[in-house]
Amino acid sequence: MAKRLPPAGIDDMAFYAPKLYLDIRTLAQERNIPAEKLEQGLGLCKMALPDVYEDAATMAAETIAELIERNHLDPRRIGRIYLGTESALDMAKPTVTYAVGMVEERLAGRYGPGCLRHCDVLDMTFACIGATDALHNTLDWVATDPDNIAIVVASDIAKYELGSTGEYTQGAGAVAMLVKWRPRLLVVRRLFGVAMENVHDFYKPRRERYSDIPVFDGHYSNQCYQNRMTEALADFRRRAMAAGLFSPGQYRALSERWARMIFHLPYAFHAKRMFVEAFVQERKARGTWPQDAGRYGFSEPAPEQFDDPKAFGKAFATFLKTVSDSPLYARFVRKKLEKAQRASSETGNLYTASIFLALMSTLESDMAEGASLAGKRLGFVAYGSGSKAKVFEAVVQPQWAEVARYFRVFDKLARRQSIDYNQYKALPAGLQQAPLFVEPGRWGLTRIGTEGATLGARYYTAW
Repeated sequence: MAKRLPPAGIDDMAFYAPKLYLDIRTLAQERNIPAEKLEQGLGLCKMALPDVYEDAATMAAETIAELIERNHLDPRRIGRIYLGTESALDMAKPTVTYAVGMVEERLAGRYGPGCLRHCDVLDMTFACIGATDALHNTLDWVATDPDNIAIVVASDIAKYELGSTGEYTQGAGAVAMLVKWRPRLLVVRRLFGVAMENVHDFYKPRRERYSDIPVFDGHYSNQCYQNRMTEALADFRRRAMAAGLFSPGQYRALSERWARMIFHLPYAFHAKRMFVEAFVQERKARGTWPQDAGRYGFSEPAPEQFDDPKAFGKAFATFLKTVSDSPLYARFVRKKLEKAQRASSETGNLYTASIFLALMSTLESDMAEGASLAGKRLGFVAYGSGSKAKVFEAVVQPQWAEVARYFRVFDKLARRQSIDYNQYKALPAGLQQAPLFVEPGRWGLTRIGTEGATLGARYYTAW
C-alpha cells in the first residue's frame, strides 16, 4: 500500500523576466545561421538579457517580494529562503543575502527593520539542478512542522562566448516558490529518483581572472543528460514500486502516469528530443510497440547488422528521428510537453530556473485553456551538468487554476523591450554604461566597491 502523501508542496510561484530581449532572427542573421534552424529546430524565438543594473540578486529579490506581497505574508513568519543558482556574485558571500537585504529594505516601513533577521538563508549550487536540490531539501524541512513556511528561489544568467555554439541558447530570469503545508498549487511527493556521475560536460573552472563563461561540450552534455535522465527514471520507478505506488508485477509507463511532464529545458525543444528513446522503451515494456511499428512503419536497426559501431549509431539516430517525426510521438508531445515549451521559446535557457518556468508555462497555459488538472500527477525531470538528474512527481491541487491566474508569465514577457545587435554585443563587454530600459520601482545594482574593506561589495537601490 502506498504511503499517504505528506501535505507539503508549492503554494504559489512568481516569475521575473529581465526587461530586454534579442530576437533570435537578429542573432541568426549576424551569425549566418538559417533562422529556421533555431526557431523550428530548437524552438528559440527570443533571448532574455539582463540590463546593466540587473543580476542574479536583483532578479531573485523581485520574485521574493512578489510572493510576499501577493500572498500578504508577514516576512517574520518565513523560516527559510534558499536560492539555487550558478550565477553567484561572490565565492563566499551567498547571493541570496543580497536579495533578502533588498526585500528587507522594501518591507521595513510595514514590518520594521530586520524583518527577515531570523530567516535561514543559503545558496545551493549544482549547475542547472541547484534549485531543484533547494526545493527537495526545503520540502523535507517544511514537512516536519505545519507552521513552517519557506521560499525557494532559482535565479540565473546563462551566458556564453559570442559566436560559440551555446550563444543562441542564452537567457536569464528568476522563479520563486512559496513552500508550505496544504499548498493550493502542488503537493510534491517526497520520493526522488536520483542518478549521478562525475563528468566534465559543462563547468566553470577557476581561472586567474574571474570568468562566468563556461567550458562545455554541447553534444557530450546532451548525452550526459540522456544517460542521467534514463537512470533517474529507473531509480524513481524502483523507489515508487518499493513505496507501493505500483501493484506488484504491474507495468505502467511513467509518461502515462503523468498528465504533464516538466523538464529542465536548455532550449525549448530539448525535452521532446531527449525523451524519444525513453518513449520507445516504454511502448515496448507495455507491449504496444509491435502494433506501433506496423502502423507507422518503424524499423529499428540492430547492432549485429553493422560492422562499424558508428554506422549503427547513425542508423539508430535516424530511427529515433523517424519516431520523433511520427503522429504517434507528436500526439504525446502535444499532450505532455508542448505547453512547457512556450515560455522557454521566449526566454532561452534560465539554468536553475528553467524547469520551474516550464512548470509555470504549463500551468498558466492549461488554466487559460480550461484544462481539468486537479488531482492529476505531474512528472519532473531535472538535470544539472557535472552531472546529476532527479525525477519526482507532484499532485495538482483543487485551487491550482486560481493560483496560476496570477502568474502572468506571458504578460510579463510581452512587456519587454527589444534591442539591436550592437546593443547586445555591448552588454557583456561592459561597454554599455547606462541602462537601456528602466522600469520604475525595480531594484538595480548602483555600484561595486573598489578598495579596502568594500572591495567587490555590491550596493543596490530601487530605481
